[in-house]
Amino acid sequence: MQGFLVTLIQCSVSMSLITLMYTAVRPILSKRYAAKWMYRVWLLIAAGWIFPFRPQIDPLIFHVPIPDIPVAFAQSLSFMAVRDMENNWATIPLWWLLAAIWGCGVVSIVLYHAFRHGRFIKTIRRWSEPVIDVKVLGILDRVRSELGINKPVGLSVCESITNPMLVGFFRPVILLPPMELSDDVLSLILKHELIHYKRHDLWYKAMILMATAFHWFNPVVYIMAKAAAKQCEISCDALVLQNADHQRRMQYGETIIAVVRNGAKVQTGLSSNFYGGKKDLKNRISLIMDPKGKKAGILLFCLALAGILWTGSALTDEANADDPQTSIATETVTWSYDSDSHIDNEVTRLKELLRRYANNLDSSHK
Repeated sequence: MQGFLVTLIQCSVSMSLITLMYTAVRPILSKRYAAKWMYRVWLLIAAGWIFPFRPQIDPLIFHVPIPDIPVAFAQSLSFMAVRDMENNWATIPLWWLLAAIWGCGVVSIVLYHAFRHGRFIKTIRRWSEPVIDVKVLGILDRVRSELGINKPVGLSVCESITNPMLVGFFRPVILLPPMELSDDVLSLILKHELIHYKRHDLWYKAMILMATAFHWFNPVVYIMAKAAAKQCEISCDALVLQNADHQRRMQYGETIIAVVRNGAKVQTGLSSNFYGGKKDLKNRISLIMDPKGKKAGILLFCLALAGILWTGSALTDEANADDPQTSIATETVTWSYDSDSHIDNEVTRLKELLRRYANNLDSSHK
């Protein structure tokens, strides 16, 4: 358990550095790279938060040979390691206490989101009605065919929401607010939500929530979750407006502004959110009205992956180098056989000395 918690903390520290660095350079990178690749990098970072273990990177160029250690010094280290292992038994309850606190935090976060999502689903089931308008359903089928989606997706109108959203992991349903929408605007909204479904964004949101649950003690993970949610909507906007003209972009921007004016009543972390918030509206509209083509971010993705692996591995190596107990314990494993044989020899020699000393005493008395 101690090793797992140490690895978790090392992962949290390394991913905090990666998250803050990417957050700092994101405004610059967004002007050059496509929004979908920016979003994929956030998903990669979220996966890095979830999986704490990193491969040990040991390039030969940085390899430093370890000199031979004298036998006497090795034996002294062995005895020190045994003594430290005996003293460490007193710290075991502390590690289990920390593990219990971490586990309670994880369970609390998961139960909170599960309860909130359950209430949300119960509310929308009560206040939503399936769309039966043939014309609206025809627009849905047309957009679904354009995106190459063969599985059926439900469509309902819900009075308890103010912005369109997609819900349901296994039975997806698009929820529309009770407002008048033109055919063109409805087509854009449905395309936006269907792209969420096609990219499996709800499952990615669940992955990000898992990352926040694992690292609930680190405030940086919430920065990551919020930034990933924003980029998810921005990348979806870019796909909706792919090869769109200026008029189409104006129409789409006006649709988002109309949704923002309605505000947000009920929302959950496990649904898509067409409403991105008023603070980010300016940036989102500017990106919508930007028709410039941007580069694919394959190189950016690979650099992020390399940074995650290298940072985590370097931090682990540094922690192991700074922890004398770890290095001593490792060396003790290789020396245990020698030390045991040495102890046996010493015991035999002491017995022989005691026997000789007793014989000398007997001879002196005689």
